[in-house]
Amino acid sequence: MQLRKQIETLFRDGEAFSVFPLRVIHLLLPCPAGATAPVRTGFSIPKKRIRKAVNRNRIRRLLKEAWQLNKHELYTAVPEGFQLHCFLVFTGAEAITFAQSTTVVKRAQSKLIQLLLPLTGQGTTSPLKD
Repeated sequence: MQLRKQIETLFRDGEAFSVFPLRVIHLLLPCPAGATAPVRTGFSIPKKRIRKAVNRNRIRRLLKEAWQLNKHELYTAVPEGFQLHCFLVFTGAEAITFAQSTTVVKRAQSKLIQLLLPLTGQGTTSPLKD
C-alpha cells in the first residue's frame, strides 16, 4: 500500500489482531474502479524495535516473500466486489528467519480467512467472535 489516504483510512477505521511478532490491521472496502488485486498489503518494521536499517530491510524482505508465496488462499477468500486492505506491523525485538516469517504470515492469513468466511457465505459464524 502506498497511498497515504488509504493507509490513514486503514489505521483510523480498521480492525486489528496480533499474531506474535506481527500486528495485523485490516479493513474490507468496496472494490474501487480499476482495482486489479483483491488484497492491498503494507509492511512496517519500527525503528524503535529494530535499530539497524539492514536488519529492518531484511525482515521486511522476508515478510514480503512469505506473503507472496502464501497469498493465494487469502485472495480466494475475499468476497467478489470487495478489496481487503491489510497492514502488517512487526512487533518483535529480534530479527527472524525465513521459516519463522513464513509460519507467522501463514497464521496471520488463516486468521484473516476465518474473519472473511462469514462475509463470503461459506461459514455461518466466526470462531474468533467468541
